[in-house]
Amino acid sequence: MNGYYYSAVIGGFLYEGDRPAFEAAAGWPADAVAISDRWYQHLIDGQTKGKAIVPNEQGKPVLKAITPDYPAMVELQKQRLISDAMQSVSVIQLKLQAGRALSESESVTLAAVLDYIDEVESIDTASVTSQVDWPQITR
Repeated sequence: MNGYYYSAVIGGFLYEGDRPAFEAAAGWPADAVAISDRWYQHLIDGQTKGKAIVPNEQGKPVLKAITPDYPAMVELQKQRLISDAMQSVSVIQLKLQAGRALSESESVTLAAVLDYIDEVESIDTASVTSQVDWPQITR
């Protein structure tokens, strides 16, 4: 054993050699549990492969598969796509606000972007269970 500890309270690892610094500052966590070098390496390897290190019922670190929150991820992507689409026609919007006429090309672009935004907004993100195949702007 090389002196590794895990604390669920701080959500991370400690090294015995750092104990004096911890004690001089905030104190050594009361829940710190010793773990072997081999277990520490196993946990770090698992983390690099996409798993999370979490405490079990006894406060010891274990690996846990991370379940993506697809509805939240997709909702963020949806908002980004809408924002990007709006940004792509910002000059056209400015022209309209100033009362200027749009060229045929600008009118076609604006209509395509508005149709695209309607299509993106129609996607129900609350029930998504995987990545979404987003529509593309057709111009």
